[in-house]
Amino acid sequence: MIDPIKMATQLATWEVRPFEFRANAQLQELTAKRSAVSAINSELSSLKSFVGSLNSYSSSVIKNSATSSDEETLTASAKADAQSGSYQIFVEQLAQSHQLATQLPAGKTQDSLVPNSGEMTFNMNGESFVVDLASSLNADGELDYMELMKAINTDPENIGISASLVRSNDSIQLLFTTEESGQANQINVSSNTGDAVFDASMDSTKMTELVKNQDAIAWLGSQGTGIKLQSDSNTLSDAIDGVDITLEKTHAAGDVPLTLVVGSDSDATNESMTEFVDKYNAVLAEINKHSKSGGESEKRGILASDPISRGIASSLRSVMQQSFGGTTLSQLGLEFDRTGKLTFDGDKLEEFQSTSTVNIDDVFRGEGMLLDQMEKKLNIYSNSTTGSLKNQLDSIDSQKDRANDKLESLDRKYGIYYSRYLKQFSALNSLQTKMQNTVNMF
Repeated sequence: MIDPIKMATQLATWEVRPFEFRANAQLQELTAKRSAVSAINSELSSLKSFVGSLNSYSSSVIKNSATSSDEETLTASAKADAQSGSYQIFVEQLAQSHQLATQLPAGKTQDSLVPNSGEMTFNMNGESFVVDLASSLNADGELDYMELMKAINTDPENIGISASLVRSNDSIQLLFTTEESGQANQINVSSNTGDAVFDASMDSTKMTELVKNQDAIAWLGSQGTGIKLQSDSNTLSDAIDGVDITLEKTHAAGDVPLTLVVGSDSDATNESMTEFVDKYNAVLAEINKHSKSGGESEKRGILASDPISRGIASSLRSVMQQSFGGTTLSQLGLEFDRTGKLTFDGDKLEEFQSTSTVNIDDVFRGEGMLLDQMEKKLNIYSNSTTGSLKNQLDSIDSQKDRANDKLESLDRKYGIYYSRYLKQFSALNSLQTKMQNTVNMF
């Protein structure tokens, strides 16, 4: 007797196996290709992100350092254009925000109501804003001190004055504080609600000054005899070119000024350059890994015939081999070795810095310079919406979808073939059984 299930399974499998084999092989190849393209795109994105950070307004390739002999009193950071030098600095006073306090009238709490009409006017440094109490009322047509505080803080015309409630023992104080420090930022408050007690409590001339508004004052040299540095904040960005100074604490009268030393930071520069080289080489390594031509002892890479991956390596190398403002990267210690890897020689860079008047940061940064060109080239390939690698990945995904559709279609065909053969062999079995029964009758 024939086994219908076994025969149907075998014949249905033979019908679809060649097509299923090709579809699975294609799907496997596409999966490997997608993995390779994704890996290259990941390394490119990493390089692009790093290049972008180096090319940003606030960054630099060449690193300088600013070292304070007393970091509890003063800290500093140096930009790429900072000039080496040593400075004596005395910190006389720190910048402060203005702060006033008024005690709520006797018996009043944060939930006590304030007048529901009139205005409070705030003036500071030539600007003003008005809080209309009538337009600040809650749904019940009332306004308490907590709601008044919120109305002041959220007023769209607020010029930089914040209000807060502070509890001390049995009293509650309403505080007004400027958001920015400096001598010019002095708070003036007045009120004209017609409520004499409330208006008197909101008169800044009668409030307690908790913190005096003042500028920061430091001296380049000794106090009183050096160059006076004055700022409305505790950050001095214009005192020394390329150096941002932050004042942390004041000196006592008679103290010796601290010393601020500005100079190049070779270690930090070399670290930045080395990271660039490593990320660049990581891209090349990933491309080479998947683009091998193959041979007797080497397997052919999945992207061996892919023009995009080869184009990336060629395009980036062409940028690296240009000169920028008359300076080549090899003069700065960046060169390709015989295997095509990018190398960096920190000693060569340091020698160039000591013998050349070229601003090295200008070689890397600016329109048409290395990082600008590199960022534009990388964007062609790794842009998340228009990059050629994104388009390539989308194309591969579409091909994978079609291959999966083909496999699903083959599954349906297998079912049709199986049902047909099962029906045929079952009928044949039935016929054989009838014939055998007929024979057995004689």
